[in-house]
Amino acid sequence: MKTLLLTILLLFSSTSFADSDKESEGKELHDESCIRCHTSSMYTRDNKKDSYAALRQQVSFCSQNFRTGWFPEEEKSVVDYLNKHYYKFK
Repeated sequence: MKTLLLTILLLFSSTSFADSDKESEGKELHDESCIRCHTSSMYTRDNKKDSYAALRQQVSFCSQNFRTGWFPEEEKSVVDYLNKHYYKFK
């Protein structure tokens, strides 16, 4: 029983750390590359992106045009960071 409980606790804690790592990666990549052109007001303006798909497309567009060298997983971490902190799409 103790082993099962310990296994469950480890699974939940590793998931939490993985999510935290992805979020910090998204923030770090955003802060390195996106802040050169965007302030946080860009994400809160009236005509901001209206869907998660549109946000993802915009991040990909910027990544390609500004040659960030991001892999798709890195783009997704930036999208997820922006979504969590600014857009809040489901």
